[in-house]
Amino acid sequence: MIDVKNCRKPDLQETANIACQGVEGAYSQIAAKNLFKNPDIMYMRTFDGVFRAVDNGLCRYGVLPLENSNAGSVTDVYDLMKAYKFFIVRSVKVSISHMLLQKTKTSVEKIKEIYTHEQAARQCSRFLEQNSHIKINLSANTAAAAQFVAESERTDIAAIASENCIQLYNLTASSKNIQNNNNNYTRFICISKECEIFDNADKISLMLSLENKPGALYEIIKQFAELKLNLIKLESRPIADTDFEFMFYFDVQANIENEDILDLLLRLKETTRQLAFLGNYSEISSK
Repeated sequence: MIDVKNCRKPDLQETANIACQGVEGAYSQIAAKNLFKNPDIMYMRTFDGVFRAVDNGLCRYGVLPLENSNAGSVTDVYDLMKAYKFFIVRSVKVSISHMLLQKTKTSVEKIKEIYTHEQAARQCSRFLEQNSHIKINLSANTAAAAQFVAESERTDIAAIASENCIQLYNLTASSKNIQNNNNNYTRFICISKECEIFDNADKISLMLSLENKPGALYEIIKQFAELKLNLIKLESRPIADTDFEFMFYFDVQANIENEDILDLLLRLKETTRQLAFLGNYSEISSK
């Protein structure tokens, strides 16, 4: 299924061309700088643009948010996974702290509109509920929201974004740490067009579809259990233009060099409608 020997790499390089969604100051930029010491970042308008940049060879890697510990999965990214051939080479867990940023610091009562990304709005839902007089406008990215506020002539609008955006866009923080939970993390994945497996890889990601029949998913999960593998993530997304059929995404703690794991993947390839090996990689925590 996968040529492990040719996928083996000494280590993730310190400098590389990276595609991220958004503009400077985005959380994806923070993730990229945790993954690489000197990333050369190109910013794409959409998540699809990141996948396309990697797929077309414009850059070696792409960094994308996958899930948040409070707001859940970034469904747009999961849906795009079905459209592209790629491999996950590393993931990073980034601590997310949201701030309310303005050109001139004023009281929250005087703010009429807030600009931010949908995920950030979910993560700050309690703050927004407490200030229900404020209109919420969704932006492509939190940093893009901060940039918009900085370039606007209005002083009654604000952005929910990261602390990095304060200096970048000459803004001031009206309120800090406005997320629902201080234990707020987003997991980002680093993708490449070619398979790359580095030392200490301990997580395998798979994408598969099954026949629509009773017990189909159970039979898959049972095979993981029989090998005493820790299934740490199971996500399902509907397949477009089908009658309630789903694509399933699995994260399991394992290494592909284990013969039992290779045998399992071969069995799954024979017994599922579609199986894609998305990578064998490790996760780091943000510095």
